[in-house]
Amino acid sequence: MLKWKLAAILGLSIGVGGVAWGQAQQQRAPGFYELRIYKAQPGKRDALAARFASRTAAIYARYNITNVGYWIPQETDKELGIDAEDTFIYIRGYPSKEERDKRLKAARDDPEFAEVVLKQERDPVNRLIVKAHNIDMVPSGPQTAIAIKP
Repeated sequence: MLKWKLAAILGLSIGVGGVAWGQAQQQRAPGFYELRIYKAQPGKRDALAARFASRTAAIYARYNITNVGYWIPQETDKELGIDAEDTFIYIRGYPSKEERDKRLKAARDDPEFAEVVLKQERDPVNRLIVKAHNIDMVPSGPQTAIAIKP
């Protein structure tokens, strides 16, 4: 009888351990992302990309906004509204939508952001952006390739 009780306890322990291990393997994909697509003023796409590289990315990083990456399309796709000559694309990442709202507000309230971005974009002669599109995204599974700072 003792053998059966020990076997039952061992089997139950292995079963509980297996369930816990399985749950640990099904990690929830973290984060909330924004796909940002900019149409730049004619001839100013590279200046927009340079502003991000030299100034804007650092401002975002100060507020724990993850700069996932920046891209310049190599071909035009009229159906998607992508023009290789004037389109700049990037992705930002956050732990959640609520954190996005909080961190973006803090970044936009930063005096350097006002000087670097807002001042230039309000000047019709020097502005770089014609239009910006924003698409909110969440990962579709645990394959997310970038860690988001909590």
